[in-house]
Amino acid sequence: MKLRPSIEQTLSSVNIISPYLSQTPLEFEKSISAIVGTDTYVKHEYKSPVNSFKARGALTLVHHLENSGKVKKVITASTGNHGSAMAYACKKFDMPITVVVPEGADRSKVELIKTFGADLQILGQDLDESKDIIQKMDLPDDCLFIEDGAVAEIVAGTSTIGYEITKQQRAVLDIVFVPLGNGSLIGGIGSVLKHESPGTRIIGVQSDLAPCMSYSFQQKASVNTESCDTFAGGIAVRVAIPEAVDLMLEVVDDVILVSDEELKESMALFLKAIDVLVEGAGAAALAGALKMKKELNNKSVCLIASGSNVDKELRQDIITNYAN
Repeated sequence: MKLRPSIEQTLSSVNIISPYLSQTPLEFEKSISAIVGTDTYVKHEYKSPVNSFKARGALTLVHHLENSGKVKKVITASTGNHGSAMAYACKKFDMPITVVVPEGADRSKVELIKTFGADLQILGQDLDESKDIIQKMDLPDDCLFIEDGAVAEIVAGTSTIGYEITKQQRAVLDIVFVPLGNGSLIGGIGSVLKHESPGTRIIGVQSDLAPCMSYSFQQKASVNTESCDTFAGGIAVRVAIPEAVDLMLEVVDDVILVSDEELKESMALFLKAIDVLVEGAGAAALAGALKMKKELNNKSVCLIASGSNVDKELRQDIITNYAN
């Protein structure tokens, strides 16, 4: 199965999501430019009904499922943002959904899932164990398991971010830094930008405590890890999806690793610069840019700020220990 969307599929997704989602801002951020040391733009993907980019793919997918008439209910596993987005989309299309989250999932994200009326179950120690549990369930024929990162419609949805960037930023961007978890975000963005702006470098940023996609990029094949202990749930993945790896190898120029400490420091920098506390995954792009700061002189950079669902304990940790 190929995940890379065509431009026609991207435009179709734009039409599907536009009644529900406003275009997110792409803004030149003076304070963040000063931190990074070069012209820096931020794509504010947390400005959505679910506080993350995930609604794009979820709406695209559920629209297609509803039109097919073959699926009456869906079940999915999530650390939070994908689950809330799927719950939001299913509510819009009146489709029942069960969302399985692992133990210890971010409480703000769990509460958001509940807000949209999903059946919520807490199963497994991490995302990939949650997925394993679902795949062993005896599901009815009309109930479909959705694996984020392995669904073409979800990638088509995320590709609309790349499409918006090409319309919002007329000058060619030198580098776009993208948080990297299961690959659906970077695969979608990269698919459009490599078509519309092939000179733009796409760089994935992953936690060094959840490095399976980085290892997969290096070895040009799916590589799993035994753990994914990062606090940044949005990029906490230990099992690489082969199709997502294939797409990553087509459209991504490099993948770099950052520490959890660097992610928290970048959350605090975002907070001080633009008065928004993004989540750990949402700060990954900034952490990656700072990691490469010496290489960015006179380049134009775009950071994908992917989400802002932060629970109270983490918020207090950042404010108390990093933002002073």
